[in-house]
Amino acid sequence: MEFSSIGAEDSIEEARSRLESCDALVVWGAEIMIGIMTKEHLERKGSCGQVCELDILIDPDPAKAAAWRPAYIIITEDGEPVILSRGP
Repeated sequence: MEFSSIGAEDSIEEARSRLESCDALVVWGAEIMIGIMTKEHLERKGSCGQVCELDILIDPDPAKAAAWRPAYIIITEDGEPVILSRGP
């Protein structure tokens, strides 16, 4: 999936603008990734951090991903997201 990043305090309007050029947004809290936003989340009310999908795993091993079955999996390199995919 093509993705970009957005802050948890950013507005839905900002997310709508960014989602015009990608499939999903990785939502960042103060220093960590907290969730994922897609166009499906734009109908909700609140900030990006309030409406994002929280069911994510970051850098899981395959067994953990299979057991937890998250909505999204984020793979990082040096703490930055490089791959985003839907869960198993």
